[in-house]
Amino acid sequence: MSTGQQREFAPAFYDLTEVRSFSPLPGFAMQAITGKNLMLNWVRIEPNTEMPAHEHPHEQAGVMLEGTLELTIGEETRVLRPGMAYTIPGGVRHRARTFEDGCLVLDIFSPPREDYARMAGDA
Repeated sequence: MSTGQQREFAPAFYDLTEVRSFSPLPGFAMQAITGKNLMLNWVRIEPNTEMPAHEHPHEQAGVMLEGTLELTIGEETRVLRPGMAYTIPGGVRHRARTFEDGCLVLDIFSPPREDYARMAGDA
């Protein structure tokens, strides 16, 4: 789906046990649900795994659900635990790493990430 295309969107219910999982990087398992203007992305990261520094034009927010994650946004680094959340404006470099417990994060992207939608089979 190119940026100029409008995505069809209808109300729906989902059972996460039936949502296809995909792995964009070693140590990462993701499940995505894509709407017209946002994407929910459950991200399970294995213990002692790094997400390299990167940036994208999408606005991103996340909620820690399980485990521990060290997240660097720009120049600021924090250790996140369940119940904590974060926001990342589009175009801001960020990176992350897990510890021995790994983690589960719910990431929200706006607009939806086309690369993840393709990997999830939802493009």
